[in-house]
Amino acid sequence: MENKTSKYLKYAIGEIFLVVIGILIALQINNLNEERKEFNKSKIYRNKIINDLIADTLNVNNLIKFCSEMEMEGEHYFSYFNQGNIEVDKLIDSSNQVNLDFMRYFPVNYTYLDMQSSGNSNLLNDKQKHALFELFETQDQIQIIIEKSIVRTLNQMDLRDKVLGYPDDFYTKIGLVVSKEEKAKWLLHQHLNFSTRLGMYGYIIRFGKTIKEQSKEAILLLKDNSDL
Repeated sequence: MENKTSKYLKYAIGEIFLVVIGILIALQINNLNEERKEFNKSKIYRNKIINDLIADTLNVNNLIKFCSEMEMEGEHYFSYFNQGNIEVDKLIDSSNQVNLDFMRYFPVNYTYLDMQSSGNSNLLNDKQKHALFELFETQDQIQIIIEKSIVRTLNQMDLRDKVLGYPDDFYTKIGLVVSKEEKAKWLLHQHLNFSTRLGMYGYIIRFGKTIKEQSKEAILLLKDNSDL
């Protein structure tokens, strides 16, 4: 009886051991499956973010090209103005030929915003998140600069139009002679308008180049699976 009891206990312990081993193996397989799912999910998100960054870089390239062209046109006018001894009427006519336009910047970052709102930002490692954070900080800065510059420019345009009216020949049409001093005021506001825009173009070009560099770095990190 003692031998039978001993064998039974050994058999029971063996069975329990096998069950425990089976449970551990099942848990390990389940964990591996979950990790595989998380990795695949992370890969999908990272690829989408990379596509966003590529699209954003193309937009930034267009923005830099646009601002460079606007800079050249503005600098051409100021080069003419700086010659000196030019009649104010000619300067006004010349400034009216200058076409300095606006172009807003809207970052392409939809995937990362979706990750944050859905609580999936943990699918990225710390280096990837840090690189994207720095990139989005630069994107925010350039948007703030653009909006502030547009407000200042519109304010100068409003002040300019109050001097000679709008359209420019408003006073001429009603038979009033505008003094040289008033024309000079108009030209001053026009210059402040142009200067603000040129400053904005310069900022956009510099920040745009930084965004391109940060995007390139972020893409390289997003392609790296070593820390996931």
